[in-house]
Amino acid sequence: MTSKRAVVSFTGGKDCTLALSLTRETHDVVLLVTFVPKNFTSFKAHSLEVIKLQAKALAIPHILLEIGEEGKTHLQCYREKIAEVKQQHNLDLLVTGDILNVCDNFMAKATQDIIELSCPIWAIDRHKLMDLLFERQFELLITCASIKKLGDDEDLARKFVGSRLTRDFVKTVLEPREREVDMGGELGDFHTMVLTVPGLYNGYHIEYDGHQTIEGEYMFIEFKSARLVQDVEIEL
Repeated sequence: MTSKRAVVSFTGGKDCTLALSLTRETHDVVLLVTFVPKNFTSFKAHSLEVIKLQAKALAIPHILLEIGEEGKTHLQCYREKIAEVKQQHNLDLLVTGDILNVCDNFMAKATQDIIELSCPIWAIDRHKLMDLLFERQFELLITCASIKKLGDDEDLARKFVGSRLTRDFVKTVLEPREREVDMGGELGDFHTMVLTVPGLYNGYHIEYDGHQTIEGEYMFIEFKSARLVQDVEIEL
């Protein structure tokens, strides 16, 4: 297979980072892009400050693509930005961490006749998804949860937000609720950010200070600060 120049649609969450990890096995990931609204400050689930640190740890160039222009639809804006970035960076492939068709096949429409779209974890079984994440030693922080989608249970949301998504969390919290909560959070039940991945983060991990905040139906971590820390191996 010929290696292609790939760009990853990147939010710093588990799915897009896993898609990146899988794509790197066969292609050259040369760019990360984060699509943001005009006059954007930060997402509730995915702190822009943390995303920038993640890109630095990954050692992959990262750009923000602002979406929103008067007189143009959301789809038109995406298509124009994707076409521009493809030409500027000589790209062959746009990669996403999408698992389900939750937005009316939006990215397929946005990339159609412009660039090849790759969704390496599309329709993945959630148990397989978790296995892949833990096999690759992803360290995952749950940054946001929908109180509404967790049964309007604020106490349950507090168990999610700020916790690490680990095998134990899956076994004790997610699996007993598998019928009500998507184990991958793909329906907006919860969101994650990746603190480190051995082999991807080049010996770095992210540390942060923050606290739980509620806004509407969402509980999320309000980050006070975040920093990139180099792992130190101590010889005994």
